[in-house]
Order: sequence, then structure tokens, then C-alpha cells
Amino acid sequence: MVEDIGAVISKGFGTWKRNLNICVPFILELVTVILFFILGILIFTLIFIMPLVSQQNIDPESLSPDEMLSLFSSVFSESMFLMIVVGLVLLLLYMVFSSFFTAGAIGMAKKALETGHTDLHDMFRAGSENFLNLFLTNVLISLLTIAGLVFLVPGIISIGDVSLFLSNPESEAAGATLLVLGMLAWVFYIIALSIVLFFVNYALVVDNLDPISAIETGLAFFRHNILSAIFMWLFIIGVTVFISVIGEVASYVDVIAQLWSFAELILSTIVIQPLITVWLTRFYLDRTEKKLYSFEEYMLDY
Repeated sequence: MVEDIGAVISKGFGTWKRNLNICVPFILELVTVILFFILGILIFTLIFIMPLVSQQNIDPESLSPDEMLSLFSSVFSESMFLMIVVGLVLLLLYMVFSSFFTAGAIGMAKKALETGHTDLHDMFRAGSENFLNLFLTNVLISLLTIAGLVFLVPGIISIGDVSLFLSNPESEAAGATLLVLGMLAWVFYIIALSIVLFFVNYALVVDNLDPISAIETGLAFFRHNILSAIFMWLFIIGVTVFISVIGEVASYVDVIAQLWSFAELILSTIVIQPLITVWLTRFYLDRTEKKLYSFEEYMLDY
């Protein structure tokens, strides 16, 4: 007999309390984001800015804001293709690391839900076994998301010359309407895609699947648990929105806003993301009748 959503949430919370180390993959991913950001700035400076500065004998310290803006505009216009390639390579490299940490977190949550405890060995094992398949799966899902650009095609074709449209938007009111409708359709498409594929990552790691099998299994899981899966999606979105609303309220007070920005980052990394991972992993394990730590033992946590 499957658990109701309330049981999944309360028991998942009990598991998280006993396994706070599930936050480690998310901390490592945050560190990775920072490192890739620094790496991106260094690569941009060394490959694009420094050669231009050397060729034009520019003193970086003497540049005015307008001259700096002109320099950046020149870089973008002359090296756009190369910048896109470098950016894409960095993005793919980051996705590889992110896939490792995501797989590791799900693996830790799975072990904690099965036995009552987990350690970093479970993170490295699940990460090393599943990161490549998870990376390829995320690439496929990204391509499916990009495919939604097809909704914009009728509006773009109808508008024709973009420069004329920008100078006189009223001249292509019908095309603009089609473009707006296409953008709305794309947004709805992305939302629908995120819902139906919500459990693909969990299916992949829990069942050790390849990308195609993970997507098929995730879709089948959603079809068999439509209402409860949508409710879980809404619950997770609700938690995220609630944190964002607190941030918006705090933004009206400068001191609190600065403190909250830092606190929100820490809260998301150490509490919210690990807790969500445990909830969704438990939901998937329960609905697929996998092994779970006994209810009686869970009761000891309360």
C-alpha cells in the first residue's frame, strides 16, 4: 500500500534530520559554480580582452567607463562565434560536474531511505556510476526544451524584417501577436515538460538506467501517478516560491535584504535542496514498491 503525500513528507523529513550530510553534494556543487564563474572570467580576460588590449596598446587602468564599454562591444562583435563555443564548452563541463553531484545526492537519499543512514561513500558511488548517463539525459531534456522554439517560428516569419518591426512595432501588430502567443505556448510547453519529466533523474539513479530508458521510465511513472506526481511538483514549487516571497519582502529593507540574500543561499544549499531530494526519492521508491526503512523505526525519530 502506497503512502499518502503527508506520510512521504513527514517521513522524508525524519530521514533528512538523521542524515544532514546529504547537503554535502549541494555544497560541492555551489563551490563548483563559483569556480566555473571565476574560470569563465579568467578565460574571457585572457583570450578576448588581453590580446585586444595588447594590439591597441591600451592601458586598462586609464580606461573610462565609456571606453571600457566600447572595448567590450568590440570584443563581442569580433569574437561572437568563438565566445559562444567557449561558453558552450564551459556549460557542458559544468553540467558534467553537476550531474555527478545530483546523482550523488539522490544516491545518498536512496541509501538513507533504505537503511536509515548514509555517508559520503554513497555519494561517490552513485555519482561515479550515474553521472555520464545523467549528463546525457540532461542534454536530451535541454534539446527537448530548445525544440519548443518552434512555437516562435510563425511569429518570426510573420514579422519578417526585425529592424523595421523594432522601429515601428504597430506595422506588424499581427506578427507581434503571433510572437507573443508563441512565447506563451513555449512557456506552457516548458512547464508541461518539467512536470512529465520531473522524476526522470530519480528513475535513472535509483534504477541505474541509461538515458532513453530513464526518460521512458520517468514518463511511465508519471502516467501511473499523475495526480500525486502533480501534487508533489506543486508542493516543491510552492516551497521554492515561499522562499522567494520572503526574499521579496526582505528586499524592502536594505540591511535585511543583504543578510537574506546570503541566508537564502545557505538555506537553499544546506536545507531546502537536500530535503526536496529526500522527499522526491522517497516518493519514487514508495510508488515503485522499493525497499524503505520500516515505519516503526521511523517512529523513533518523533
